[in-house]
Amino acid sequence: MKILILKKEKKILEIEGFAVFFSTEKGQLELLNNHCSLISMISSGIIKIYSNFFLENENFLLENEFFLEKEIKILWNQNTTILKIKINSGFLKLKNNNIICLVKS
Repeated sequence: MKILILKKEKKILEIEGFAVFFSTEKGQLELLNNHCSLISMISSGIIKIYSNFFLENENFLLENEFFLEKEIKILWNQNTTILKIKINSGFLKLKNNNIICLVKS
């Protein structure tokens, strides 16, 4: 699924992923490929995105984590990359395997 995370000022991230976790007032929300359409508020916390994308920069392969920007932490193992994005709150819309999030961070 395509995941687009936006702040008022700029695009934070656009990536393909297979699972996304959000915090809401009522608990954890997990979205997988082919999930039904959804609009929701998201709470302060961490957005976790699981992806198969691979980092090709040799410098990054020596470590198992790095920060893309101050709000995005990236961890990986042999076949999965996990992106963690700290946010204060926001909204999400999921339709046809496209997630759009407008967040405050």
